[in-house]
Amino acid sequence: MNRDAPFAAKIAFRLPQSLYDRLVLWAQEQDRPFANLIYTLVKQAMTEHEHEMKAAELHKERMEC
Repeated sequence: MNRDAPFAAKIAFRLPQSLYDRLVLWAQEQDRPFANLIYTLVKQAMTEHEHEMKAAELHKERMEC
């Protein structure tokens, strides 16, 4: 797999039907494809996670000084 190619990785996972139904409804409300909603949510979660990790690292560095 070429890691530099956009959208090269493919994944499959299972969701409870009720969660899937709610996500499909959310995507429909925003007039977007289901896959795009999932991509956006994962991307936002990763951005938030990276921000939290940077903040924790900065906090750790300050405590060591």
